[in-house]
Amino acid sequence: MSCLAELFITQMPESKRKLDKIHDIVRWNRFVYRLEKILNRSGLGPTGYPPLNLFKILVLQNLYGLSDPDMEYMLYDRLTFRKFCGFGLTDKLPDETTICRFRSALQSHTEKILSMVNQDIESHGIRTKSGTIIDATVIESSVRPPAGGAASEKDPEAGWTKKGGKFIHGYKAHVASDAKVGLIRRVKATSADVHDSQVFEQLLEGDEPFVTADKAYDSKKHRNLLKQYGIEDKLLYKGKRNQKIARWQVELNKLYSKTRCNIERIFAHWKVHMRLNRSRYKGWEKHQVHFDLISIAYNLKRAAKILAT
Repeated sequence: MSCLAELFITQMPESKRKLDKIHDIVRWNRFVYRLEKILNRSGLGPTGYPPLNLFKILVLQNLYGLSDPDMEYMLYDRLTFRKFCGFGLTDKLPDETTICRFRSALQSHTEKILSMVNQDIESHGIRTKSGTIIDATVIESSVRPPAGGAASEKDPEAGWTKKGGKFIHGYKAHVASDAKVGLIRRVKATSADVHDSQVFEQLLEGDEPFVTADKAYDSKKHRNLLKQYGIEDKLLYKGKRNQKIARWQVELNKLYSKTRCNIERIFAHWKVHMRLNRSRYKGWEKHQVHFDLISIAYNLKRAAKILAT
């Protein structure tokens, strides 16, 4: 980037330099070898761009909820976007096809990358092991839902579920977040017809002091699993057929709900500020990559806010 452009950016007011604060959280050099290795194994071939720059594009894209064409445009339009991603004023910029192909190459690797970003966040003194909240949110498919609850020919891996009395066709993001600071530790993508409780074990790290989740996760199997890991059980209790829960269980539910509801803020932020109110991709593998990337972007934004206070 030219000296004049750098001077312009560095003289921006502090409030305009939030991308610098987010950028400085991550030790980006740690990702270079891993990203190059992923590309070599993917068969994608040379892109003509440093893999780290392309990864930064994906982080920025999910931070603002941009489509591939919009992200391509913003690289040309915003100096701050170029600087974040490591491009100078005269550098050739990747097009939307390159962005899409690079994201596809990351399939099956983004969970580890999310973990590495979280390690960098923790290196700044932000503790993400205070306890875990588990929940799921439904993301509506972008294709027109088929009639009669049938499978979609255009998006066959999407499924049906009922929420708030309404049938929804799409996918689920199953999330484990830290109870205190609100950072996402793990996320799993499934079809919308997969019950929340079926993904419970996959969301555990094993180092949580406690786990809380709503009544959908209440089962003997899950409670025994937490006991086996030495994790305090704060799952909400649900009544059984013809049998109400005890008074003490009602009181515990009230207590645990005060913590459990914090995860709803993540889902609201995703859907309002990161434009995840409707899916952009087809198939659960592509959704897994998207959910991991949006979790990385969310965590960095959240961490920057915590560090600023």
